[in-house]
Amino acid sequence: MFYDALSQHANNIAAIEGEQQLSYAQLEQACRRLEGDLSQHLGRRKGVIFILAFNGLSTLVAYLSVMRQGHCGMLLSPDTDNSVLRKLYKEFDPSATISCSALQKSTIQYHQTSSTLHDCQGSLLLSTSGSTGTAKQVALSAHNLQANAEAICAYLPIENTDKTLCSLPFFYSYGLSIINSHLHKGACCIFSDASPVSRDYWQLFEQHKINSFAGVPFTYEMLLRLRFDRKSLPHLRYFTQAGGKLACDAIKTLGQFAKQNRSEFFVMYGQTEASPRMAFLDPKLVTQKPESIGRAIPGGRFKLVDEQNQVIEQPNRVGELFYSGANVMLGYVNNQADLNGLSIDSNPSKDRWLGTGDLAYFDDDGDYFITGRKSRFVKLFGLRIDLDEVEVSLQELNIAGLATGNDSCLVVAIVSEKHQQPNVDVKKWLSQRFDLHPRMIKVTYYDVLPLTENGKKDYQGVLNSVLAESL
Repeated sequence: MFYDALSQHANNIAAIEGEQQLSYAQLEQACRRLEGDLSQHLGRRKGVIFILAFNGLSTLVAYLSVMRQGHCGMLLSPDTDNSVLRKLYKEFDPSATISCSALQKSTIQYHQTSSTLHDCQGSLLLSTSGSTGTAKQVALSAHNLQANAEAICAYLPIENTDKTLCSLPFFYSYGLSIINSHLHKGACCIFSDASPVSRDYWQLFEQHKINSFAGVPFTYEMLLRLRFDRKSLPHLRYFTQAGGKLACDAIKTLGQFAKQNRSEFFVMYGQTEASPRMAFLDPKLVTQKPESIGRAIPGGRFKLVDEQNQVIEQPNRVGELFYSGANVMLGYVNNQADLNGLSIDSNPSKDRWLGTGDLAYFDDDGDYFITGRKSRFVKLFGLRIDLDEVEVSLQELNIAGLATGNDSCLVVAIVSEKHQQPNVDVKKWLSQRFDLHPRMIKVTYYDVLPLTENGKKDYQGVLNSVLAESL
C-alpha cells in the first residue's frame, strides 16, 4: 500500500507547508510517533477515529498513521458544525478525535468507548455530500484507495520529481486522490489554503516551480476571467479538472492553452464511491470532444443499462451509467453498526457494479458522454448537493418550496404571499448550511408553488424560468 511504502522514497521531499517540509523518511518517523501514541492509549483495539482535516502536514501524518494501524478514519472539515459533530459522535462512537492545525500541530482527544471494529476493511469514511452534514458515509477499503492511486498514476504523467499544489480540501475525495497518487509515486505535495485566484497561490506556484495543479469547474471559471490562459507557465506539465461539468467553451480554451504551454489538460469524471476516479478524457481530444468524459480509467469498466435493465451494446443510445473496478466502495454506512456489518473484501478485483445515477451514451469511438442525472442532486464547487435535503432544510424554517438546479447553480423556489420575502435571509442561510458561495444560489418567490399538469412539483419549469431571467 502507498502508505506502507514511504521509506522507499526516503530522500524525496514528501510534503511542504509554508516554511516546513518533510522528506519521506521524516514522514515515516512522524507517522511512527503518532502510531505509538495511538497504540499506547488504544492498544490493539481497532476503532473509528475522527480527523478534523486541516490542509497541511499534521493531517497528512494523522491520515497515514490511522490507516497504517488498521483503524477506520473519518476525514471531516475542521469547520464542521457542532450539531453535525454531535450527531456523528452518537452514530459512530469514535475511539479518538485528532484535531489538526498549521505547522504540524495536532491534538488528540481519546473517548471513553467500549465499541470496537470487527473484521472490517473499511479504512476510510468520506461524506457523500461534502460538508452538508448528511450522516451517510462512503466506506472505502485500503484496496479501494490503492487501486485508484495506481490507476491514476497509470494515466497521469506523475513523476517522482514532481511538485503538485494541493489547495483542494483534504476531506474532499478529489483532493485526497491527488495526495494518494503523489505519495504512491514518491512525489511532493505542497499544501495551501490559498485560492487559485489569489496572489499567494501564484507566488507558491513560482516559488516551487509547480508541475501540476487541480481544480473544480468554479476554479477554472474564475481563472479564465483572470485570463489564466494568457500566462506563461514553463514548469507546468499538466493540470486536471473534476468535481462537476465544466462548460465546453472553457474546456476548449484550456485545451488550447495547454497545447500552447506544452502541457496537458486532463478532464476527469468520478464519484466518492469510486475512490473517486472513474474516467478521463484523452488530452488530445479535449478540444474535439469537450462534452465527453472519455473512457474508464485503467482497470475499470463502464456499462449502460436501459429502462428494461438490459445492457446497451449500440452506440448513441442513452442509458444509466454503471462502473466496475477494484476502486468501488465497500458500501454506505450510517453508523458503526453498519461499518461492522460490511463484508470482508477478500477479492477486491471482483465485479462490483456501481450505479452512478448519471444517464449517458457512448459514441462510435467508445467515448462516453453524460446527458443528465437520474437522481436528484447537483454538483457545485465539487460538493454534491442533495436537492431533497435542501427541501427538508427549508421545512425546518417552516418554508414551503422546491429545490432544483444544475452544475452551475442551486435554484430554490419559495412560496411567499405577494412575493414578500420571509423573515430569514434564505440565500444566506442556505449558503452557511451547505457551505456554498451565495453567487451559486438563486432564490425565486411564488404565490403558489408551480406544478406540472399531473400535479407534481414543476422542477424543470422553475429551473428554465430562472435560467431564462439570467440570460
